[in-house]
Amino acid sequence: MQKSILKRMTAALFGTAVLILGGFTAFAEPEEGTAGEDGTAAIPTLWVVGDSTAAEFQDNYYIPRCGWGTQLYRYFQGIGIRNLAVSGTSTKSFMETPQYQTLLSEMRDGDYLIIGFGHNDEKAESARYTNPNGTASTPGSIQYYLTEAYIEPARAAGVTPLVCTPIVRRDPGDNYNGESGHIIGDQTTIEGTFEGGDYGKAIQMAAVAKNVPVINLTKRTREIYKTLGATKVRDRHAWLSSREVSIDNTHTNIYGACWNAWLIANELAQTNCPLKNYLISNPTPPNKWLLGYNASYQDRAFSQPTEDSSHWPSIGDWKGTVFGDVEAMEYVNDIYFTLAPYDEDAVRIAAGRFDGGDDTTVGAKVGKISTRTDGIAMYYQTVPANRNFTFSADVTIQKLDANNQASFGLMARDDIYVDTVSNDTLGDYVAAGPLMLDSDEPWNCFARKSGTLTSGGALTHSYGAGDTVHLEIRKSSDGYTCTFGDNAPVSAGFDFPLTGLDPEHVYVGMFVARSADVVFTNVNLEIE
Repeated sequence: MQKSILKRMTAALFGTAVLILGGFTAFAEPEEGTAGEDGTAAIPTLWVVGDSTAAEFQDNYYIPRCGWGTQLYRYFQGIGIRNLAVSGTSTKSFMETPQYQTLLSEMRDGDYLIIGFGHNDEKAESARYTNPNGTASTPGSIQYYLTEAYIEPARAAGVTPLVCTPIVRRDPGDNYNGESGHIIGDQTTIEGTFEGGDYGKAIQMAAVAKNVPVINLTKRTREIYKTLGATKVRDRHAWLSSREVSIDNTHTNIYGACWNAWLIANELAQTNCPLKNYLISNPTPPNKWLLGYNASYQDRAFSQPTEDSSHWPSIGDWKGTVFGDVEAMEYVNDIYFTLAPYDEDAVRIAAGRFDGGDDTTVGAKVGKISTRTDGIAMYYQTVPANRNFTFSADVTIQKLDANNQASFGLMARDDIYVDTVSNDTLGDYVAAGPLMLDSDEPWNCFARKSGTLTSGGALTHSYGAGDTVHLEIRKSSDGYTCTFGDNAPVSAGFDFPLTGLDPEHVYVGMFVARSADVVFTNVNLEIE
């Protein structure tokens, strides 16, 4: 795939011109259902609920993500479409979103509902996991949530439900009998053991048991992906950067989304579901497409460090560094930062002079996590980008100035720098730790994506000097899950690969930023 091909910014896709502009996919907006004078719908609405594979995105990817829910309008007429899919959600966690409340309050008699979950029901965390082995009457099972939270409420409102199994994940080895095909083994985490199983099959069984039409997207996409091979289906997926190794194997681009929307239409036409009456005549799959690159995307140069720090001692496989917005190079020293062993099998990292010192420029505060830049002290290791891992540790807080730029915890990022001062926004990362500690709503974990700092959610359990907190980052095929103490695990919004700058490596480690002094123990990095 050559960049000259990618620069063809106009092409026919079903006879419709499409452009990728500044991270946004531009296309004709689907029509929403409209209300008549008596308040009833003049035309019915097709509601879509699901996860990231159906959702809308606003990326700064080289080839942005696009979910199939955004492309259904190409195959329907005479019906409005409301896509409520939310990235990172499962049948269980979607119930906590405003979109779910919108669905319950606004769907009307005569409407239709497409339900498309599965990717995140597999996640080994209590907030999202659903058991694939129980029936519709088994609390906690995916069949239970599909039935109780979606199928039955829809029917009670006079809405016709339709269920989709999840699309497969692109597998470079063309093996779709495991995780890429949504067949998961048992998983054990700090929250316990999560039973595995076949999620596609479980979704089918729920639909059949409740006499609901089911679109087997898992089967259809698996057949296509195995026939074409991983090399040929790469053009259906998002690319984080212009390098092929940055392909997002879970999320499709607009071409892949159009194909999956067509598969739904194609399967729907073979059912007895009345929704098929709104299909356009003879819907055909995309035969011409634009692999449009993001016109505002610019590759950034990055080279993996070849030398260790000359100032901070390595501890086993962990390498020390201070980098980013830390005022000036003259502050990269052991007066303002501490990175060192602490007793046996423990590591101490500190940033800042808690006595204030006599430096009026920096005072007690160095480094930061801010909306625009980061300044971080970190002990890190390098992990192959194509390997999943679990990274955990306990951290004891010795001192902490709870300001809005102070933080500590575990981090996974797509770049690393050795004792380098820069006030530029650096790479993407996810962090298991707190932020905005002096605000009305402190953050439970956080991430930076395409330069934008985002919260993982509200902090419900706060910790201070003298407390010991357990931290964890888990990498899966779909992204990252971060856990900070007794707060809820965070993964929604963290479903992106850290391959934008270094497509071959992920850098994981323990970090501190601005006015924190902590000790890490029980540090464990398990690479699958």
